[in-house]
Amino acid sequence: GTAAAMTGGVQFRRESLTVECALLGDTFRFSSSANPANDADFRVPFLVEGWLYAPGTIPASGFIPVADDAIGRWFCRGWQVIDESRPEPHAVTTQLFVFGEIRAARLFPPDQISSEGIEGTFGDEVATRSICGGAGRYLGATGSIRQTPIGINSTVFADGTGDSAPNLRFDMDLIVVDD
Repeated sequence: GTAAAMTGGVQFRRESLTVECALLGDTFRFSSSANPANDADFRVPFLVEGWLYAPGTIPASGFIPVADDAIGRWFCRGWQVIDESRPEPHAVTTQLFVFGEIRAARLFPPDQISSEGIEGTFGDEVATRSICGGAGRYLGATGSIRQTPIGINSTVFADGTGDSAPNLRFDMDLIVVDD
């Protein structure tokens, strides 16, 4: 009763959600170059996209991302923040999880979750991120995400390195408006 009174009668539900993501290396873009005064200070904005899949879809390596099995699209924008004194974590990002297919008849699928945090490791460390909003069935989302690397896929980063793009698993602990 007290919780309902404090929230104006709005009820909330807690749920767990796990999705996997194959980053699409060919969508990766930096928007500028490294610090010309110090090559070791690499702080530049970037954008990358990926396909979202149901848990258990992506194997540890050799995955070939295709739209056919995808349950949504992932967008990540942020800043690379690499320097000699702290090589990891090497990114500060905003991620958007869009559930459903983006197509001409429905450019903006309503079910979305947004997240903020630091990430980026050269190993298998798990990043914890904040859930900072949602729409559709995830209206008012808050909570946290555990972001775990799960190998690489067949796409290659478009930055000229020739590096294969990674796959990630996102384990979400959500609190959302219950309608």
